[in-house]
Amino acid sequence: MNFLKFFFVLAALNAIIFPALSNNVQIANLTKSGSTISFELSWENSWYAGIEFHDAVWIFVKQAPNGGPSWTHANITSAIVGAGFTQIVPSDEMGLFVRRSINGNGTATTTVTAELVGLTGAFQDIKVMAVEMVYVPQASFYAGDGASLGRIASGADVLQPVHVTSNIASLTCGNTAGDIQYASGTCQTIPAGFPKGFGKFYCMKYGISQSQYVDFLNCLNRPQQENRVSSDITGSTVTNIYVLSNTLAPDKGNAVRCDANIGSGNVTFYCDNNQNGVGNEANDGMNRACNYLRVTDWAAYLDWAGLRPMTFLEVEKASRGPLSPVPDEYSWGSTLWTTPGTLENVGTATEKWTNSYIDGGISTFTKSVIRLGANAPGTGASREISNASYYGIIDIGNNPGDFFVGKSHVGTFLDESGDGVLSVSGDANVSSWPVFDASQLNPVKISSQSDGISTLNFTISGNNANGGGRGIRSDF
Repeated sequence: MNFLKFFFVLAALNAIIFPALSNNVQIANLTKSGSTISFELSWENSWYAGIEFHDAVWIFVKQAPNGGPSWTHANITSAIVGAGFTQIVPSDEMGLFVRRSINGNGTATTTVTAELVGLTGAFQDIKVMAVEMVYVPQASFYAGDGASLGRIASGADVLQPVHVTSNIASLTCGNTAGDIQYASGTCQTIPAGFPKGFGKFYCMKYGISQSQYVDFLNCLNRPQQENRVSSDITGSTVTNIYVLSNTLAPDKGNAVRCDANIGSGNVTFYCDNNQNGVGNEANDGMNRACNYLRVTDWAAYLDWAGLRPMTFLEVEKASRGPLSPVPDEYSWGSTLWTTPGTLENVGTATEKWTNSYIDGGISTFTKSVIRLGANAPGTGASREISNASYYGIIDIGNNPGDFFVGKSHVGTFLDESGDGVLSVSGDANVSSWPVFDASQLNPVKISSQSDGISTLNFTISGNNANGGGRGIRSDF
């Protein structure tokens, strides 16, 4: 499994402009006729080994009526794909999944024709976006590992995990084997409506990339942009041009920036790891994980993309699968980890640590973020070497940390995907999600030397260098 690749195509009617970015997920030969779009889709290192083990691509579309400057969501009502593949259009029509339908692995290539609704204006510019996902099937699993700080545990024994066998039943605080408790803090009953992880869902194969977040920012209007970066961009000039780290230069691997002179209109953002003022070059870090995200940034991106946050129980299921817990394990199924060496091929599509591919996951807790999936050498590598979960999801809680919905929000979060539309201030506004506050301490899964996937008391606040994340979708 390779690194996350993200690609979009901008088309004004049938005039197609391809950005200078080569990605693993490729959309080519886009055409538009009325409300119908057609294109070729391909992605590397795809697999299908039966319905329980496969990857997919989540595709969603944004439109700019009459050429912009505003971008809005375009729903997809139906789609057709080529032989050997299948498509899934969710009931809310926010996008579509494309996956293999027969056993195979390697590069997947198919055609896609999709029908759009909600188009406005005399003509539209179109951005087609694609994100690699991994399927997590409906299955029972164990939550809690008997060792991690703050973990969930069986009500009968704090050293035993909870066996989650239903999405419907509540998990009640108590002192019997069917109850739950936590290793620290006050126990809160988990209500029936809280997503417990038993059901099926698709999870982003990798965390949000820096190029993904740049594309997100460039689809927002100026007031929304001002709230989705940490630097002050309210005036016509910017001092700390690296807008997520709020610094003059890239920090901890984050290279998302804007120009120093930005005027009063929408700001154009780009990646510039080599600091030469030319955006999105081959060594500018576009394929790196996006860190320095605040929890509000993470939630806004997921709402805009038609995804939703993972809960702490879904993180454990996505990482461990149906296996019995290993005390203090990381998402790759063991307690083995390796301190990063130095970076090779800095900022490029082949960036990696000098000590990649050795026994034990690379923990980036104290280092720079790097290319997503940089530790995965290819087919046949172990979970530990690839930093892979049971299902093939890469770097959960690592490169950087992953935000999740923790136990403090069990009464205020429901299984509802984003609707592609943010508030006027650029915040997520899904009614069944908690009101996230960037100044608060927020739970994050992070693979440090002492925190595994069952840890529930690790928190960060503000634009911390370890703030990152991914999303899931269970409506399909």
